Amino acid sequence: MTSLVSVGLVLLLLGLAAVGAVAAHRLENEVRSAMGFVLVMSPDCEARDVNTVKSALMSNVGVESFAFTDADEILAAESAAMGRDIAAELDGNPYSSEFEVRVRPRWSMPDSIDAMAEFMADLPGVAEALTESNIIRNVDTSIRRVALLLAAVGAVLLFVAIALIANTVSLSVYGRRFIIHTMKLVGATASYIRRPFITAGLTGGLLAGLAASAVLIALRYYAPSEYPLVEEVIDWTETIYICIGMCIFGALLMSLTCAVAANRYIKSSYDDMFLK
Repeated sequence: MTSLVSVGLVLLLLGLAAVGAVAAHRLENEVRSAMGFVLVMSPDCEARDVNTVKSALMSNVGVESFAFTDADEILAAESAAMGRDIAAELDGNPYSSEFEVRVRPRWSMPDSIDAMAEFMADLPGVAEALTESNIIRNVDTSIRRVALLLAAVGAVLLFVAIALIANTVSLSVYGRRFIIHTMKLVGATASYIRRPFITAGLTGGLLAGLAASAVLIALRYYAPSEYPLVEEVIDWTETIYICIGMCIFGALLMSLTCAVAANRYIKSSYDDMFLK
């Protein structure tokens, strides 16, 4: 029971780390999907020029989405926001139609966005392409740092988990070392001695994984009531996959550790049984 509780807590810790990594990855994709550029059309552009740009954007594999805003719509929105008739004050519409383009996460690197914007700027009717390269570079650098930090934390947690599980299972087998020696004395083969330990490891790891999964599912179920963002960044499919992974990881690691620990005492002499 002590082994199951210890392994279950370690698996739960790994599961929470995996959930955090999944949430960070989804947030990263959302941030990258918000990156893009703006195509400002020339004041004298024609409808065919607008259609040409639309066709180019639709056929570009790097474009996630785009929105076209007519100059009159921009004027109306700005006039409403400022509370006065801008066209009357300036004797005309000072704004130009524009395309707001969002790129796919895969093409959200600063160089890719600059190259895409430069290509679109050469289309007929396009006055200029506006990008925020410095901001994009800063965001990209921050995302990379967070990803490296999460990878480092995950690696440390995985190492600690493997060490704790191996130590816990080894202590459990250590308590039955004299049973192993007795079985050797009555002629039991190494594979026969190992089999119940491996079976116990598989069962124990699976039970520990199921217990950790139950806690993780309960946390996922109740968390959105306190933190609504959880519903958006972690869906149930990913949670179930993580739970399955915890069960498989726990069963494999415990069975392997049981086999290694049993082998140690199978090969040990009677005098070695008194050594830890």
